[in-house]
Amino acid sequence: MTAPNNSLKFDAAYRAPLTFWGDIRVPKEVKGFAAQHPAAKVLELGCGIGRFSQYMAEQGLTALGVDFSPVAIMKARARTAQKPLRASYLVADVTKLDLPDRPFDIAFDIGCFHCLNSEDQTAYVSGLACHMRPGATLLLWTMDAAPSGLVLLPSLVKSVFEEHFCLIKANKSRRRFAASHWFWLERRDG
Repeated sequence: MTAPNNSLKFDAAYRAPLTFWGDIRVPKEVKGFAAQHPAAKVLELGCGIGRFSQYMAEQGLTALGVDFSPVAIMKARARTAQKPLRASYLVADVTKLDLPDRPFDIAFDIGCFHCLNSEDQTAYVSGLACHMRPGATLLLWTMDAAPSGLVLLPSLVKSVFEEHFCLIKANKSRRRFAASHWFWLERRDG
């Protein structure tokens, strides 16, 4: 299965009755991340239909989920409209971030970064750095053999992020049956 690579293709994927591009379970890493950052302002990059952003909101965090698929954001808003604690959702391109209410205390990305090509990854990192306070933490999950065609092992992730973020930890994973990694990165000062 080839990953969608633009908002129109993701819109089509999110219109389908079943899609590979949405998660049902909240990963234990996301649960742990929420528990370690109570009352934080959190940004989810590539939120899809917003399950993880909503989980964060239900844990008491102020959560904003962004995705460049208007269909995904529409579904996220509809799913959470009646919830007493709910995340906010915004159509936004992670390579051209211009968001309200910054800086964020934490951010996470579960499967968006690895869909980007090298040039877009650089833009993503620069834009994200402008939206996070110094010392803020980013939780990132990527497949090792990314749909973008890149091999995203810790050394590459470290080099892509190193101007603005310090790689704190990388853990191997088999999430979605794919060789992958979880990364914890910290926003550098300045």
